[in-house]
Amino acid sequence: MIIYDNQFNENEWFIIIVSVVMYTLIFLLPKKFSLGTSITLLLLGFYIGLLSDHSISIPPFDFYDVNDNSKYEVFDILTYVMYGPFGYFLIYFYEHFKIRGYKTIFYIIVWTFFAIILEYVGTKFGIFHYKQGYRLAFSVPIYVGLQSLTIFYYVILKNKANQTNQKE
Repeated sequence: MIIYDNQFNENEWFIIIVSVVMYTLIFLLPKKFSLGTSITLLLLGFYIGLLSDHSISIPPFDFYDVNDNSKYEVFDILTYVMYGPFGYFLIYFYEHFKIRGYKTIFYIIVWTFFAIILEYVGTKFGIFHYKQGYRLAFSVPIYVGLQSLTIFYYVILKNKANQTNQKE
């Protein structure tokens, strides 16, 4: 086991502060979604973060560790809770700005840039510890793919809801 840190310090505070700010923003912004859709988007952000991190941060890839050591710990769960609002806001602003068609490509590029900045800040605060030659640039196609899937999932969810409403 690799231990990077064994104290409650900046990486834990980063997770707490970002989570509190992001969830507060969700409650303060005008509501665009039903409670069910909001919860689904938050859980989707949580699950995508968990799945993607555990796909490439464990053997056979083992490209990075999350938080204080290479073993799973409580703050790793809180890291994924922190990811929830990012999926929510991706879709919130997608709807707010009525992004459609080719604009979606530009939108995903902007969000990928935003995600890369946040990951970079996360490395500075000790959230991510790269190994085996992994670099920040390697995350770009991952973010593009995951954000594309999130939008695709939302469009399907929205279309199903519209079909259900038309039948009633």
